[in-house]
Amino acid sequence: MIFDILPPPLTALCNTLFPGSFPTVAILPLPDLEQDEAILRSWLHTKEMVQLAGYVYPKRRKEWLSGRICAKQALRAFLRHAPKTPLIPEHNQCRVASEESGQPYFDQLPGIAFPFPQLSITHSKSFAAALVSTTRCGIDIQFPSEGLQRVKEKFCTEEELQQIQEALPHLSQLSGLALLWTGKEAIKKMLSAEGIPGFQEIQLCKISDTANRAALFHFSTATVQETSLPVITGLLNNGYGMALCCLNDQHTGNSNPPRPHARTA
Repeated sequence: MIFDILPPPLTALCNTLFPGSFPTVAILPLPDLEQDEAILRSWLHTKEMVQLAGYVYPKRRKEWLSGRICAKQALRAFLRHAPKTPLIPEHNQCRVASEESGQPYFDQLPGIAFPFPQLSITHSKSFAAALVSTTRCGIDIQFPSEGLQRVKEKFCTEEELQQIQEALPHLSQLSGLALLWTGKEAIKKMLSAEGIPGFQEIQLCKISDTANRAALFHFSTATVQETSLPVITGLLNNGYGMALCCLNDQHTGNSNPPRPHARTA
């Protein structure tokens, strides 16, 4: 199974912006593994095998499966660099569960006090991706489809569109909309513990660090008492837009359980 890597410009921004969160990303084309029981069992927990069997539609099965595979690949890469990691579990020992809000998380291993990191999962069209971090995080991937143009009024103001066109003149409007969509989605996922904000509650303040198909979007929202929340955005080699962000505990006053440290993959 071949995973795509995060483009170097996005990796460089991760290293600079979120050094204490150690974000680790895995990207994967939606796999065609439906008939390979051995591979499925090597990746999925027994409870996940049962859950997969419950999905009727092939597209939904692939999206769900690729998200779990990306999550476990990112976890493995994260733990390989974590100091004093007590163990690195096999893929099928780990289970990705979901909160009522839909936010994914790594379920605890029975009988083992193992500090799993935070998790965010995304998929769009033919690709899926996952982000693992020591702090709460969000990731989103989006194919730049014409549908974004039809619904842009729901997530993009004229002021935001003008900012993107001025800061990123080399991008088509469709690619710019894909970056804005992914940026706001990543923020929503990261802030899910506070109550997921709507698109109109998340406002683009400025754009900086624009180079080599990557940019830093700064957002504001009433949910977090900060002047701006930075989100790394960029275009992948396949043309998809991607955004990711991590949140430090002091931004919200909430605390997370201790997490192992790792470096950006």
